Amino acid sequence: MRNRIFVLASVMALIIGATIFAMGQGGALKAHFQHRGDGPPHSPGPEMIDHIARELNLTEAQRAQVKTLMVAAHATVAPLQEKIGDVRKQLELATANGQFDEAQVRSLANQQAQLMAETIVEHERMKSKVYSLLTPEQRTKAEEMLKRHHGHSGGAGPHGPGQAHP
Repeated sequence: MRNRIFVLASVMALIIGATIFAMGQGGALKAHFQHRGDGPPHSPGPEMIDHIARELNLTEAQRAQVKTLMVAAHATVAPLQEKIGDVRKQLELATANGQFDEAQVRSLANQQAQLMAETIVEHERMKSKVYSLLTPEQRTKAEEMLKRHHGHSGGAGPHGPGQAHP
């Protein structure tokens, strides 16, 4: 049971991580998160929710609940991501042209770490809520999704490239 919870949490972290990466970095994935008139600007796009719904065979009620959870989590995480970006810019300015003030860099690094911790807590909270919505069969499918993703990505987990979770 513990492994299943970990696997689902990892799947959701992957989805959320892709969302944050796309919002912060731009690129092809960013299209999923553009405003489509059915949620706040830059909310998770219908394509992402459709993908999850198809892969996990969610009911319409589950799909609506997942969308609500994702939009709510995004509303909480987006300001944190913006602050992380601001701190990153401050760090770049503080170290431009070879400058280095260790106290200032440490202060900015600590600010960024705290913001990242808040982001992770919010992600874990949302993953727990989504997990509670899934049936045992859907949880199994979520595990399979994670395995497929790690196979295609070369494995970007704590166990190193291409290694599976225990």
